[in-house]
Amino acid sequence: MSFYNSTVSIRIIACVTFLINIALPTSAQLKEETCEKLKNSGKFYENPESSSLQSAKLFLSYQHQIGYIDGADQRGKNFNDDFEEFRRFWMGISGKWGSYWKFKVVSQLSNDRHNYPASKGGSYRQWGHETFRAANITFDADKFWDFESIDAMEIGYGRRTGRMADEWQRSSTMINCLERSSFSNKLWLYDKEKGNPLAAWVKWKAGTHTFDAAVFSGTYDDYIGGWKDSKVYYGSWLGDFSERSSYQLHEYWLSYYKQDGNLNQDQLAGGNDWALSLVNRIGNRSWAFHSTLAFGNNGDQSNADREGDFGGLVLMPMYWLKEDKLKLVGRYLFQQSDQKEGLQLNSRYAPLADSRDSAIDLNNGRGDKHHAFYLGLNYYLCGENLKLITGIQHDELSSNGANQYRGWTLGSSFRIWF
Repeated sequence: MSFYNSTVSIRIIACVTFLINIALPTSAQLKEETCEKLKNSGKFYENPESSSLQSAKLFLSYQHQIGYIDGADQRGKNFNDDFEEFRRFWMGISGKWGSYWKFKVVSQLSNDRHNYPASKGGSYRQWGHETFRAANITFDADKFWDFESIDAMEIGYGRRTGRMADEWQRSSTMINCLERSSFSNKLWLYDKEKGNPLAAWVKWKAGTHTFDAAVFSGTYDDYIGGWKDSKVYYGSWLGDFSERSSYQLHEYWLSYYKQDGNLNQDQLAGGNDWALSLVNRIGNRSWAFHSTLAFGNNGDQSNADREGDFGGLVLMPMYWLKEDKLKLVGRYLFQQSDQKEGLQLNSRYAPLADSRDSAIDLNNGRGDKHHAFYLGLNYYLCGENLKLITGIQHDELSSNGANQYRGWTLGSSFRIWF
């Protein structure tokens, strides 16, 4: 039997990893010089005087993850399952061309179907280009036109992230929990199977205020995409008030999108009609507190039970037990909708367990009310570039007052990137 296919083994590994995170001494953190080499290891070309290619850097993100789930479905049937996966394996390149242009391309190189049933082509791993996580170019408009009233401006085109909620303001290489919350994923502008969408945008900064205006497309016909399906009109404002605050970190971030599309077109964010998100981040020395409050509408769906309005919040307190080395992370999630299937459990392992066992009935992870509590411990060997993340989460999903899923998830992940 495979080591990772044993439920006992998966529990032992997760617990040992958790204890290692606690017990690792300060000396286990790699030397600053070693970490700096890791951080800059992708840089392979730099010539700032060139009229063509001025710099180029390789990108790599590798995340290996294990997980265990123990819960009950809507009929009260108890189940458990364990997982081992290449959570992410991305490679790419970024650089600067001439005085005004930048480019970035990031490819997802694995589609880890190890966790899926054989009926869906599972029980094996696929390697090779699957989709783009980024493929875009940007133009430094402020440097070209030398605007007096702004500090920076870029114009961009290509595939990029549509950022909604606090957890989507940072890359997967830098998130604080093992997985992003279900509510944050509900707001995300994406297609789950095809990656980040095509967009045209302009970003600018004036003082402590940063603005982002974009149009996203639901079309994924080829590597870059097109504009024949839904369009999403997006805008955001970030205000940094740290210098005028008693906190070292004090930010507000407001973002909104409206989708123009119909059921006959490919759409983003599960077809959401609109969403509005307000984020607050405060912090002082050893602690930080991030919060997201958001509302939206599910738009027209093929099932009327999945339409209607929704809303929710995510609260995330964090505390450094050892500065820059050991961080304690908590998270509380609440979301609800006015239709009985207006929400979906976007957590990673409950839907996977459901797909692997036909006897489990989670109502496709659908409901109208969802609570989740997370507690995690992160150990940083080289800052965000090399770390171990371990966390445990409890979920309760209900529909019309009836339980659809209740359970615990425990997981641990090794993550490296440069």
